[in-house]
Amino acid sequence: MATLKPIILLLLLGLMLAACGKAALTPDTVVNAPKGLGIQGFDPVAYHTDEKATAGSFVFQIEYQGVIYRFASEQNKDAFEQEPRRYLPAYGGYCAYAMSNGDIVDINPRNWTVVDGQLYLNANIFAQGLFALDTRGRIERADAEWGILISSAMNAQE
Repeated sequence: MATLKPIILLLLLGLMLAACGKAALTPDTVVNAPKGLGIQGFDPVAYHTDEKATAGSFVFQIEYQGVIYRFASEQNKDAFEQEPRRYLPAYGGYCAYAMSNGDIVDINPRNWTVVDGQLYLNANIFAQGLFALDTRGRIERADAEWGILISSAMNAQE
């Protein structure tokens, strides 16, 4: 019975990711920011400094490249303003695990990891777990897929 648990978890993950749906990347959706809000309002700096997912506040928000980012404190907002690229999530804020499979999937900002100073977000706890099983390999595949998707999106704009 114990050997069935991993199989069941993988099947559930597949169903959950399929339920999220695969979206197409366009120049307007290169950043996962429905209604213009990045990381669903979570503080991108707190993942690095506090090592936790922290909701930002509308009191401490800025617009960066057309996307609103919220912060838990003035200090985090200032840190972002000084080095925004340091704190932005990989793959435009889309699910890192799904990206490694060439898919564009929304995230749950509570499923995250920072690797070598880069923030990676995932859709759910199952995607987070699978991403963690082969983090370096997933990042390598996701980087390649993201490059292809960005190229396609930019070519579609021309």
